[in-house]
Amino acid sequence: MNTLSHCGIRAENAFDGLGIRLRRLFSPDTGRSLIIPLDHAITMGPGGGLEQPRSIIEAAVLGKADAVMLRPGMVRCLSVSGAEGLGIILALTGRLASGVDHVLLNSVEYAAAQAADAVCGEFKFGSPGDLENARIIAELAERAHTMGLPVLVTVYSRPEALEKLGSDAYAHACRIAEEIGADVVKTSLPDDPAVISQCVESTSVPIVLAGGPPDASVDLEDFLRRAVDQGIGGAAIGRRAWAASKPVEAIRGLAAAVHGERAHV
Repeated sequence: MNTLSHCGIRAENAFDGLGIRLRRLFSPDTGRSLIIPLDHAITMGPGGGLEQPRSIIEAAVLGKADAVMLRPGMVRCLSVSGAEGLGIILALTGRLASGVDHVLLNSVEYAAAQAADAVCGEFKFGSPGDLENARIIAELAERAHTMGLPVLVTVYSRPEALEKLGSDAYAHACRIAEEIGADVVKTSLPDDPAVISQCVESTSVPIVLAGGPPDASVDLEDFLRRAVDQGIGGAAIGRRAWAASKPVEAIRGLAAAVHGERAHV
């Protein structure tokens, strides 16, 4: 099982900058993490639940999330009470409303100055620009690791990759992310035990699930519990957390599912 306690921090670097910062992102009790991303507004616009970023941070604190993912300019929103206990992942690549491929928007050095515990870059396996995006992330990872900063790589398997490779595309995408420098892989997977198992077995870094299963009829908390049982290292849930009618309760339930606990309302 590739949770943090098994392979995310190796003995030789458990107490260097990389290991110390990774421990800020994952629960010391379970080796898993619930991350709340709120880096969507440059693409989606500041609506649909993103209007008040500080309220999302407050909900993450009260709901017992482990970390948040946001953009460097929004670090000021972490000034709410209790946010000092959250891991900080800063997304450095992005796009606007058009296209699918990312460019580098902020530097690793700037993220470090903004107190990042980790940095994030994204690519989409099978997109027209996937090779260039992989190169951008590989360079980002090199710079981050020289500064002791962990790297979370977000990767999604595009229809083009799935058409060509079938379900093997999911594990292939995760392995690409690891090989170009990911310490944590964030990806979206279907509710298919064989696919999840293949991804876990094909990587040696924690995988966190993004967004939940594509099929909205699947209960998200049940899905996460099953995935955790297969060795998934956590989840990164944005819209289905902060856009919920009761965000604190939604996050609390997701945290309980990730950490194998009962939600306390």
